[in-house]
Amino acid sequence: MSQSSSSKRLKLGQENTSAAAAARGDGDGRHKSCKSHHAAGTTALQIDNNGVGKTTEAEGKQVGGVIIINDSGSESEGVVAPNSGYPIPDTVIFKYCLGGLADRATLLKDLTTSASEEQLLRFANEVSLYSGCPHHRRQIIIAKRLIEEGMNAWNSISQKNGRVPWENVVFEIADQFVKTACCSTRSLTEQDFELLRRIAGCTDYVAQENFEKLWCWLYPIAVTLSRDRVNAMWNCTSPKWIEGLISKEEAELSLRGPRGLQEPGTFVLRFPTSRSWPHPDAGSLIVTYVGRDYTIHHRLLSLDYIFSCEGRDKKTISLQDMLLAEPELSRFGRIVRRQ
Repeated sequence: MSQSSSSKRLKLGQENTSAAAAARGDGDGRHKSCKSHHAAGTTALQIDNNGVGKTTEAEGKQVGGVIIINDSGSESEGVVAPNSGYPIPDTVIFKYCLGGLADRATLLKDLTTSASEEQLLRFANEVSLYSGCPHHRRQIIIAKRLIEEGMNAWNSISQKNGRVPWENVVFEIADQFVKTACCSTRSLTEQDFELLRRIAGCTDYVAQENFEKLWCWLYPIAVTLSRDRVNAMWNCTSPKWIEGLISKEEAELSLRGPRGLQEPGTFVLRFPTSRSWPHPDAGSLIVTYVGRDYTIHHRLLSLDYIFSCEGRDKKTISLQDMLLAEPELSRFGRIVRRQ
């Protein structure tokens, strides 16, 4: 294969399942894990071992109740950005790199109230540089929009009430999703909202903390879907390359037929339910597929690699074709949704 054609292919990363990797906390988005996780800039697919709505000890606690949409101010010590034109201090950069998910969310809330867009962009680049993980950049860049639009959405839904009916949330979320994802021809389904309800951890009524969990997971996905290649795949209905918001269990069930696993190379796509903003992999796509060893694998699709190709290639290659060019992926599987 020529150099020009091979550079357009997605590449499978090394699957890391060793006990040593688990012990050192790979996957929590901190400096060591990010550096090992994304050492090669052209690696497109990485391993994901997490289940539905769960977070491992290494990942840290799932974001929720971090007061990202509280008008009364933050409960943190506070991080105030300097006047526009001055860089954000190194101490803040290192605090972000070394902090957990809740620490990062609170820090970004403080920064977005005073920092300019230019300062946040510089901050995103510095964090990516010092952490060794370029995926942090995207989460920081979307922070101001995520927080402001989340605040407006909750205020619109709650009308200063502490708890609101789930039906009210569904209407607002559906509207916000279509706008952010730029998907006028396709919205969320009833089954999608059932998964969102499980992620939010609520039943018939939604508190602010529940809404935050839902918003921090869904908003990065909507931003991902707004990009050209992923948007085209989402809007494709025959076949539905992205069925909707499905769990890891549903993806695995889809690859198991009545006589066992489907043939090697069969795959489905999903969004990882354990990755919420500001986790560096929030909003990413997972390829769940049957390997040559007749076991199910879960690999992370590198959005940075895909987005870097947009506008660079004279001949646009669809994400579908990029996936099918992978030697371990040969046919798209049919999704089985929970009833």
